[in-house]
Amino acid sequence: MRPPLCRRRHNRFRIGDADEGVVAFGFPDPEGHPCRMPLNDLSAAGLSFRLLHELPGLEPGSRLDGATVTIARRVIEGDLLVMHVTPEPSAGAVCGVLFYPRDDRDLLELRGLLAELPERGVLIVADAPAR
Repeated sequence: MRPPLCRRRHNRFRIGDADEGVVAFGFPDPEGHPCRMPLNDLSAAGLSFRLLHELPGLEPGSRLDGATVTIARRVIEGDLLVMHVTPEPSAGAVCGVLFYPRDDRDLLELRGLLAELPERGVLIVADAPAR
């Protein structure tokens, strides 16, 4: 039996409480209930966060448009696409999303943040496989 293929292409960095990383979005749409959830980790492709309360209907394929990611005084805007909610959309669950920066400024801000994280001693949770 072969091990599962890792599709990850980017290093993933653990965001701790000291980094005060949060993602904010409206649910179920940008004008909906304002939500602020703590970040678990971040990569060039996406992020994961912990649910502080139940979000009925949040499931793979859900879009969270108009989100704001804040880490280390950097603010990055973009849209989120839910890839998984483990185990279900209730308090304490983990939600993994793809992140699509809003524009070039946000993309450059994300790249700058990712370059800065190793210098600040932020742990890599998972290395991208060698190619």
